[in-house]
Amino acid sequence: MQKLARNLFATALTLSILCFPTAAFAKAKIQIAILLDSSNSMDGLIDQTRTQLWQIVNFLTKVTKDGEVPELEVAVYHYGNDSLPSSEGFVRLLTGFTPELDLVSEKLFSIKTNGGQEYAGWVIRSAMQELNWSKNQEDFRVIFIAGNEPFDQGPIVWTQSVNLAVKGDTIINTIYCGSAESQERQLWASGATVAKGSHFNINQNQVIVVIKSPYDDEISSWNTKLNQTYIPYGREGRVGQQRQEVEDSNAGRNLLMRGVSKASEYYDNASWDLLDALENGRVTLESLSNDALPEIMRGMNLAEKRAYVAAKKAERESIKKTIRDLSQKRTEYVEQQRQSSTNRGENTLDSVIIQSLRQQLAAKGFKLN
Repeated sequence: MQKLARNLFATALTLSILCFPTAAFAKAKIQIAILLDSSNSMDGLIDQTRTQLWQIVNFLTKVTKDGEVPELEVAVYHYGNDSLPSSEGFVRLLTGFTPELDLVSEKLFSIKTNGGQEYAGWVIRSAMQELNWSKNQEDFRVIFIAGNEPFDQGPIVWTQSVNLAVKGDTIINTIYCGSAESQERQLWASGATVAKGSHFNINQNQVIVVIKSPYDDEISSWNTKLNQTYIPYGREGRVGQQRQEVEDSNAGRNLLMRGVSKASEYYDNASWDLLDALENGRVTLESLSNDALPEIMRGMNLAEKRAYVAAKKAERESIKKTIRDLSQKRTEYVEQQRQSSTNRGENTLDSVIIQSLRQQLAAKGFKLN
């Protein structure tokens, strides 16, 4: 009887693994919440975040866990802005955790600095209570909070908020955007220490130099071709495609870095792009009505639709590989040029975020290739 019970249990376990492979072999996840002071003096900080988002993403493309590229989700708050309700602590969630980086970029460009009362304790508490943090202990959870006012400002005691992060196994890295000699900086450092994170001091107004390379025009050209492989579907199709074009324009001189991010596994647009949605199992061709498809596909039968999608997917993968190859050449060229540059961007938002992620991801078991 015991042997029969053991055999039945083994069979059930095998079937559960076969039927639910995603649950048994879920990819690791990186969750990053960015909390930005948007008071009057923080225009430089907001600009650095907008332009260097893609640099940070490109660093993360070198990270793996258990041999796979992890999932990436980003959330954004801004706080300390008089245009926000005082009853809500002058805090606003711009986007909860999302894998769609164009949406993150769009929300960053929506921020207008104004005023304010900067309640660090309040915005940290909001992030811990409102965001959908992963419960898997193997995943990586981190908050980056940047500002230049006293860390203990406001009615919410900062230690209570930081302890919520500690209980949730969430690291807090603090970035003080004031004078390195300021007394206010000490509490920002304490906040990071309590939450097992790192503390940095940056010059939020430092201009970031973009070094040109012989590969830039090619990367930009291939980025345009990459956009043409996207297949908008459903209610979000047109909106998503327009957002992609706008964020390309917003990237300006950083379009090259954005183009490289778009060629990575982190650039996921499953809410509006048919190829990503099919890849993620979000939809099937059989389930979509003709009205949900772009006009070019509406007269096709199922076999023709599959052939069209397969051709676009092959084209996209080829273009992405070309961009990655060009990017590698560009990186090598830029590194050579940077060695002789007097402004290496060592005191900017992207550099301190990458520095902390490099150390903290490794400590959590992620591998940096």
